[in-house]
Amino acid sequence: MSSPATSVIHMASAAAAAMLLLAGMAFQLGSRDDDLPAALNAAGEQNAPIVEVPAAQPETSAEPGLDPAPLVPARPMLAVILDDIGPDRAVAETLIASGVPVTLSILPFAEAAPDIARAATQAGLEVFVHMPMEPVGLADPGPNALLRAHGAEEIARRVRWALSRVPGATGLNNHMGSAMTADRAAMARVFSALQSSGLVFVDSLTHPGSVAAGMAAQSGLTALRRDVFLDHVRSPEAIDAAIEEALQRARQSGSAIAIGHPHAMTITALEGLAARAEAAGVELVTVSRLAEARTRMQAS
Repeated sequence: MSSPATSVIHMASAAAAAMLLLAGMAFQLGSRDDDLPAALNAAGEQNAPIVEVPAAQPETSAEPGLDPAPLVPARPMLAVILDDIGPDRAVAETLIASGVPVTLSILPFAEAAPDIARAATQAGLEVFVHMPMEPVGLADPGPNALLRAHGAEEIARRVRWALSRVPGATGLNNHMGSAMTADRAAMARVFSALQSSGLVFVDSLTHPGSVAAGMAAQSGLTALRRDVFLDHVRSPEAIDAAIEEALQRARQSGSAIAIGHPHAMTITALEGLAARAEAAGVELVTVSRLAEARTRMQAS
């Protein structure tokens, strides 16, 4: 017959073994995310920048400098960014005239970028710089893109050029950038060039391993992340479902950011967004307004 002391030792050993087993299972589950980037860029980012992103994104991040806790204002807020504005001037002018409450993210290399930015600002719309950055693969991010091989001086020069092409911009988000945004040293050079700009940075999350938002926050910028891509699948039903997901995330977390593109289906779906958001009890706001609300709540 074993003594009480021996029984206690056996029970402790069993408990320790169980804890080790659970830890191993957790490690295996967590390591599954390592497979996400593989074969995601086959279609290229130029026409489909969302191909590098898994359909579901985590709500929180371990990146330092960002508060993972949901921030819930008095009324939920939703900000919508439309990327890739500029190459088709007619589409941009239609969006500006439509009054659809979105932030226009303008490609700085587009010939009409300065004119579109001024017209949008005069119409009361917020404008962002859609900053071209190096992708994974062979897709071309466009002239004067930010590349990992660039030193601090060249990065700063290209950043200044991009900002000069979109007058009145209140922020920026990455165009492509799956390789760049996952490189901590490269993004440190980018945000060093932006440190005193006062701009809002939104990580488009074109790569699940992006460190961009965390690096931006460490550099003193207001940093946000995209929550939903509206046209990951380009069909009326899928876009409608993505809009509903964005509204639900805003209600659950207090705020959300959705990103779409100037496709005809997306624009048509957004025409009824104001009424749909009102019915859902969600306020449509600019990205800057959403950022200010989060900053105030973090400070309180």
